[in-house]
Amino acid sequence: MALQRVRGSRSYKADDTGLRELGTTSAIGDATLAAAQLLAGNAQAVGRGEYEAAPTTVLAGWQNEKRAGAVVRESRPDWKDTRDAILLRVADSMRVRAE
Repeated sequence: MALQRVRGSRSYKADDTGLRELGTTSAIGDATLAAAQLLAGNAQAVGRGEYEAAPTTVLAGWQNEKRAGAVVRESRPDWKDTRDAILLRVADSMRVRAE
């Protein structure tokens, strides 16, 4: 892949090849799934619904290539969890804790 200009920069040119290779490795898929499982477990502990994590592919990069990722979803919804936005609150608290 050729170098690509980055908007707002005079001399920096990005080469997305390494990031594409990194994003498609099984190690990245395992890491994102582990993070999703942690998020689902924390939401399960706080909320009343059932939460699960599953591997998925996401589109990323200059040309929207398929890369490894994960998703957290509420497999058995509970109206109180929806009202209280449990999954969003847990994700927000985990972000703050990491800083």
